[in-house]
Amino acid sequence: MGLIYLVRRKKFRALNGVRELYYAVQRKLQVRGGSTERDLAHRLAARSGRSEGDVLGVLTDLPKAIKEIMLEGGSVTIKGLGTFQTALTSEGCEYPDDVTPGKVRLSKIYFVPDRTLFHQLEQEMSFYRYPLSKYFPKELLRKETIDEESKE
Repeated sequence: MGLIYLVRRKKFRALNGVRELYYAVQRKLQVRGGSTERDLAHRLAARSGRSEGDVLGVLTDLPKAIKEIMLEGGSVTIKGLGTFQTALTSEGCEYPDDVTPGKVRLSKIYFVPDRTLFHQLEQEMSFYRYPLSKYFPKELLRKETIDEESKE
């Protein structure tokens, strides 16, 4: 199944004033939070021949192991998946020696997907537009679009 998308209007400033253009945005067809570690364990167990409980145990311990490595200042790369990294920041100081450990904080933890994963998804994904007539006023749509959607 492909991903269903919606169309949204976005405004932005241009040299000649404010422009409005329409863009595709993902329509979430999942429960809040998406798939769980149990769902993932079920799929991995079916693929690997290991028990679902064993896989679930590893998935449950994975965040703890990643945390330990990050607390030591490292990043974690899982081949085929991507890299988990941290970013630090501090308040701005007038002098370099004023940037003390007490002023440094974690600004974010981020994930950089493996390029292979991205390119595989890019090649295999297909997209389907959610019918515009279900969420756009008809006066904004062309007659051909309304006619085409009424056939479906």
